[in-house]
Amino acid sequence: MEQSDLDLLQMVPSYHVQSVAKTRLGASFKGYSIEPSPNISSSSSTSSPSLPNIAEALFDPASVKRALQHLSETEQLILRELVNCGGRTNSRDLALYFSCSGLLAPVQKSEAGTDLRGETIDPIISSASGQLLHYPTAHPHGIFEQSVRHLLVLGLVFWGKQTNFSGRDYSSGVHDGVLIVPIAVRNVVRQEWPLSETVLPENKEVGEQARAFQRTLYLYWSMAASMREGLSLVNSGLLARSSLRHVVEHLGSRLHAEQTRVESDTPLLVFVRLLLMKLGLLQERRGSIYALPAEAFFALPLVERIQRCYRLYVETPFWNELLYLPDVNVRPGPQPQDSAHEEVIRARHISIDRVLQETPNEWHSFPALIARTKLYAPYLLFPRQYGSRAERYSSGSNPYGWDFRLRRGWLTHREGWHMVEGGFIRAVVAGPLHWLGLIDLDHEEGPGAFRLTNDVLSVAANEQPVTHDETTWGRLIVQPNFELVALAPVSELLLVQLDRFAERVSLEHIAQYRVTKASITRAIQRGLHAEQIQKVLEQAAGGEIPQNVRYSLVEWERQARRIEIWQEAILLEVDEEELVDDLFAHEETRKLFKRRLAPRLVEVAPQHLEAVQRMLWQRNYLPALSTVPAQETNDTGRATTHEAQWRLHEDGLLQPLYAVLDLYLIAEVERFSQLDEESGWQRITPESLQSGLQDNSLATILRFLQVYCDGGIPGSLLIRLKLWGRGYDREEIAVETTPMLRLPSQVLQDLQNDQEIRPLLGDEVERESSLVRVEADQLEQILALLRARGFQLEE
Repeated sequence: MEQSDLDLLQMVPSYHVQSVAKTRLGASFKGYSIEPSPNISSSSSTSSPSLPNIAEALFDPASVKRALQHLSETEQLILRELVNCGGRTNSRDLALYFSCSGLLAPVQKSEAGTDLRGETIDPIISSASGQLLHYPTAHPHGIFEQSVRHLLVLGLVFWGKQTNFSGRDYSSGVHDGVLIVPIAVRNVVRQEWPLSETVLPENKEVGEQARAFQRTLYLYWSMAASMREGLSLVNSGLLARSSLRHVVEHLGSRLHAEQTRVESDTPLLVFVRLLLMKLGLLQERRGSIYALPAEAFFALPLVERIQRCYRLYVETPFWNELLYLPDVNVRPGPQPQDSAHEEVIRARHISIDRVLQETPNEWHSFPALIARTKLYAPYLLFPRQYGSRAERYSSGSNPYGWDFRLRRGWLTHREGWHMVEGGFIRAVVAGPLHWLGLIDLDHEEGPGAFRLTNDVLSVAANEQPVTHDETTWGRLIVQPNFELVALAPVSELLLVQLDRFAERVSLEHIAQYRVTKASITRAIQRGLHAEQIQKVLEQAAGGEIPQNVRYSLVEWERQARRIEIWQEAILLEVDEEELVDDLFAHEETRKLFKRRLAPRLVEVAPQHLEAVQRMLWQRNYLPALSTVPAQETNDTGRATTHEAQWRLHEDGLLQPLYAVLDLYLIAEVERFSQLDEESGWQRITPESLQSGLQDNSLATILRFLQVYCDGGIPGSLLIRLKLWGRGYDREEIAVETTPMLRLPSQVLQDLQNDQEIRPLLGDEVERESSLVRVEADQLEQILALLRARGFQLEE
């Protein structure tokens, strides 16, 4: 016997202990004969030395088993519920549950199989909001009260010490207090009446509602993928009106959102978007929602996809049910983008556990579920350490810091439980669990009853991904007129694949698409190939596709690839075609490359660049890695870089800046320079420059030297290079010593028309020439320098 059982018995009035002992241990008790202890008398108190002996006899397992045999069906149900909810609960809360669930009313044979759809579950409960109007009135002759009285008389339950009897009989069942089951009685009850385990259904197909939700995920993702600019968000984290209008046009009828003005008006819209983001199928970037690749997710088995969605909802805080409490004002309350509090996630787990305890494939009323959950989790959303029950809905007595109120005033602790916690339970069951296809409702608007589907039992019972066989999907029919028809049931994976290269015509029970030149061109621009498209079609069709369709795919790809612009492409160019042939002949090296663009040019997969370098080193090749940040080309069409390789001296000597230079650039320099034997470097001479001009223009050579020589071309060398390469139209320089007039062109024109002045004027300087002043004492020095540069002077 537990000490707590003895302590419980010590709080019981002596007259009730005597009554229980006389009933359970007296000679009149059926099947059990024992002489009362001489220490037991009608006047003895509960603190007498004989109380431990009485307790030991009362709580003896054999004695408890005999007492259980004298319980009616209703009394057994009440005792079993008390034991299951932890051995203690409020009597009126327990009465409310039995009243809501209809367990107290005698069931006639004709009503045993009645469906709860459309019926009023309980007249004292508003099925639309779950608002509790009245607890059932306690009546001394009521079924519940009489059953509790019998349990008290038999000593199987006792009242808590805070129960107010007001001078009334202890064994009365009308009191509003806590009923407690002794630990010894709980142990015997669990042994005699073990809980029946829920049997999971075998070989059950996924329900239509669960399938429909997966199709909704695909449709939302597909719509987002078709929008190049994405779905815009406002500061509150909800969709902007323009984007919401687009969503409603495509999914409004499916999500019952035709009249939605703000995204939060239809919680299912918000849930689908947030779940897709959590699944990694949508992503927010710069205030807009964009689609991400979805083939990996939709390639999963259907049940595994459902399970992944369920786990994300149950275990992550992206969804907050406190935003959707009916008839309750929460101040200041959560914002749409706020994550759920950890207490909300804990309460969500508890609520779902309570739902899963209900009998599957039978209708259950929401008021009964809410009333029963209160028995098992009275502190569902508000832990007791934050304050008393009466104050839990004030901002200072709950973990959220919010006030929970009715529109007409404050909430009482009993009324509040069925409005706040009850509203939360409704939001869980009639919200995500129903949307995911795991719960059926009797009505979409204001449901009064729910039913567990086989899907929720299969999904919630497995921690690891399930291993059900995948559903057999319908076959794809490829017609010669380029129409595609996917027969039901249609796989979302196939729809995702078809969306990449075909235009959707309709999507109901079957999916209809059309392949066009424009759709194939768009697919090729996104990286697809005709070979991949053909493979998808043949795999889905289960055989070859029509010949004209196959030829058209190849031809459309050829036309689309006549002109291509690649960004950030990695190319490998080799000197020998045989090397590329060998690389593509072996499987281990073939996977490192994308396409062979020319006999000696291939495209390297970006993620395999380092592997390609290592492979070439192992084959005794030293690849030169060149980057092209500006995407510029020279006159020969070769890509150029801006990294200097040499320093150019005035005598034409090219001094290397690095020990190893770019091999392509060395080949360019060798075209217009020659090796200097003394230094071992390249030097530009008149002869080498003339040789280089046979393949390149002087402007190309000068631009090359300006880009790849640190500091550019020295001024004196630039003059010589232009002289060597005949870069000047005229190379002669004349020294003018005669007096000259500087005057505007209009004045000169008028003077030349003057008969008296015209004979006195000399020839005008050519317009192509320029004049510059030189000091007389520096003239000889300048002339000497010009001769050294190679100019011819006329004096």
